[in-house]
Amino acid sequence: MGDLRSAFRVERKVAALVVMSFTILGMTACGKETAGVSSVSVDKDGKVTSVLYEEFDKDYYSLDELTNMAEDEISRYNAEYETPRITLSDAHILEDESVVELTMNFESASDYSYYNQVDMFYGTVGEAREAGYELNLNLVDDKGDKIDPSLIDQNPDRHIIITSDKTNIKTPYGISYMSKGVTCTGKKEAELASVTADYAQLLLSK
Repeated sequence: MGDLRSAFRVERKVAALVVMSFTILGMTACGKETAGVSSVSVDKDGKVTSVLYEEFDKDYYSLDELTNMAEDEISRYNAEYETPRITLSDAHILEDESVVELTMNFESASDYSYYNQVDMFYGTVGEAREAGYELNLNLVDDKGDKIDPSLIDQNPDRHIIITSDKTNIKTPYGISYMSKGVTCTGKKEAELASVTADYAQLLLSK
């Protein structure tokens, strides 16, 4: 399996640039009213939905070609597993015809991590520690007040998201504490772009 994964990583480098361009350009597309902002949503079961945007204002751009490239890349990833781990659920051009929206579904945070070459963990505090993550004991609430470190130790079953992907994120439970630099835009939504640490951590309400 190791050789297969290595071959897959090499083969997909060029194709990955297509999907990565959605992420990069999506972050700069917020100035366009119709474009929206790229985001990641995690549900209670750990499944991840990614919504990405790309400028699509050149005559030579083809939605079919772009969709086919993404689907081919996804097929190569899924070929390593008995059942599909990633699906492309939607790809369409927005009303002003200058931005394309791409929606992808991932069976787990680890699938999202491996496919996008970023780190993302979703699970309990106890599971995070078992996986080797060092938990941030300097998390703050939305008022900037620092967490009592004992709260983490005493609640191993509370869920936490740890990610190096500095995007906008929607969480399955309320965000209680977060890394410095995280901006909460709702009880279950946050912007991670201003986090200066390598990883953003979000301790959830349960």
